[in-house]
Amino acid sequence: MLLAFGTGIALPAIPILAKSFEVTFGQASFVLTAFVLGGTVGTLPTGWLIDRVGRRPVLIAGPLVTAAMAFMVMFAQSFPELLFYRFMAGWAGQMWLLARLARISHEAGAGQRGRQVSWMYGMDNVGRLAGPLVGGLIAAVLGPRSPFAAYGVLALLALVPTIKLASEIPSRRTPVGERTQTSRPMSIPEIVLPRLPYFGISFFSAMARGPVFAGMLFLYAAFAYNLDASSIGVLATTASLMGLPIGFTAGWLMDRYGRKVTMVPGFTSVTLGMLLIGVTAFLQLPLQFYVGAFLFAVASQSLTGGSIQTVGADVAPPEARGMFLGLWRFTAQVGSAFSPVAFAFFADHAGYGFAFVFVAAAALATALLLIFSVPETARSSAPAPVPVPA
Repeated sequence: MLLAFGTGIALPAIPILAKSFEVTFGQASFVLTAFVLGGTVGTLPTGWLIDRVGRRPVLIAGPLVTAAMAFMVMFAQSFPELLFYRFMAGWAGQMWLLARLARISHEAGAGQRGRQVSWMYGMDNVGRLAGPLVGGLIAAVLGPRSPFAAYGVLALLALVPTIKLASEIPSRRTPVGERTQTSRPMSIPEIVLPRLPYFGISFFSAMARGPVFAGMLFLYAAFAYNLDASSIGVLATTASLMGLPIGFTAGWLMDRYGRKVTMVPGFTSVTLGMLLIGVTAFLQLPLQFYVGAFLFAVASQSLTGGSIQTVGADVAPPEARGMFLGLWRFTAQVGSAFSPVAFAFFADHAGYGFAFVFVAAAALATALLLIFSVPETARSSAPAPVPVPA
């Protein structure tokens, strides 16, 4: 919650800080996509580290790097410098996320993973509830760089429970019943090919959620409706407050009735929500129409929160959890990184409405793949790895 609270404090300041460098909407969007790109690049090295050195060092390094980058943003003198710091912050965030997912995949049963993953994201939302509101007020009074000081301090405070609790997280080990016929590690094809449809879901769902998680909807509000940091903070806090109970309920539904019972309706609703926002952009409707469509889209996203990561935990091979989760997150991060860039391209060259139609198409593709290509994972075992020749 401490790290999420810091992230929420920094959130409303990011669009305003990007605008302060006098760049276009497309250029300003790179402040958001740099964070996603950092997470993309960091997935595979982080998965390798989890398997080789254990989860404790990775858990501790995440908040440390996050704090360092937050403080560096305060003193950024150029736009490229700001992009680099956000890139490294994205890498640090991926270290924190993958280490937690590896623990859940290792220790939780299939009947608990939905709640554990969804509630993990839910606790993040608890931290973000007041964060944007506080960050908007701090930015309005002290300037758009000041919230990053609070972000850095909170990341350092998060090290206290991290160090205390990380000792209980085991490093990678292979239980007797999970040993393979050979001691050599699984290759990437052996990890990916039996689980290829799941990787497709990971990619398209990330494309559908990328612009939302990257903050593009807040950046759009800053440019299209000229909202200031405090107004963006109120909007972000309202969205988090509304999505919190939905996210907790989704975890219970996934464990009780299966993963797809929340994922298919969730991504279908995301499709409708993004189309509604696109209509407000095409018709240039007043702010209240955008806010209504935005809240509906965020509520739909909350229904899918944690669902993709739960599926990843379901199908992760015990012999290579860290590498699988690294590849899994890499696939998602590629989609998350590409989607905001494509969103900005459509916004600059075709108009904001077409940008939202693009996101709706990705969400619809995810729903269709779930219906026709991906089986239920809640009560089934993980796909067997490709047999390794003797």
